[in-house]
Amino acid sequence: MLLLLIPQGGAPSGLDLQYAIPDVAYRLGFQNLDDLNAANSWVSLAELYQWADRAAKHLAYQVGVFVVFDDSIDVDAGTASYALPATHVFTLAAALVDDEGIPQMLRLTAVRDLWALDATWSQSSRPATRCSMDAAEWERWCCTRTPRLGGTLSQVCQEFPRPISTGGPLSALPTVLQDYFAYAMLAGARARVGRRHAGDGQATSGSG
Repeated sequence: MLLLLIPQGGAPSGLDLQYAIPDVAYRLGFQNLDDLNAANSWVSLAELYQWADRAAKHLAYQVGVFVVFDDSIDVDAGTASYALPATHVFTLAAALVDDEGIPQMLRLTAVRDLWALDATWSQSSRPATRCSMDAAEWERWCCTRTPRLGGTLSQVCQEFPRPISTGGPLSALPTVLQDYFAYAMLAGARARVGRRHAGDGQATSGSG
């Protein structure tokens, strides 16, 4: 597994994919960006960024590149289940920091193991020591014992970055990965050409 620890906070930095576009356009046979952006172009700039965004999500889901510290979930006393951030992929470590500032590390546990450990885990009001990603509905975090005090859920987790688009080509990744995204855009464009040619061939054979 490849893990790239990305600095958090401060001014936006990292890979700006607008600098990869001229090279991608040239490799696709366009003379310049104006040629790429022409009304009759067979591929658009927005589509190139869409394929780059798909590549970023692949890095997040399959490789775990975007590792961040998240403390955006406020925990209320008496409530055990909470919605995860929209960009959440997987929690690597979690702690419940109560209103008094005292942290309690939470052990990630599958729901089948919770039932094996304690048949009454979902009704227990003892201090929380475990959490589960699959004990509640999808995309929710569940404390396996109802918290007696409010506080904050602090997580080290994998997330995917904000969408890559014409309005936001920045990605919080090292610039060394520019070629990875350039090849992802090239692959998307050339796959489209292949499908188009395959369709033309089927139409020609069918017309005979």
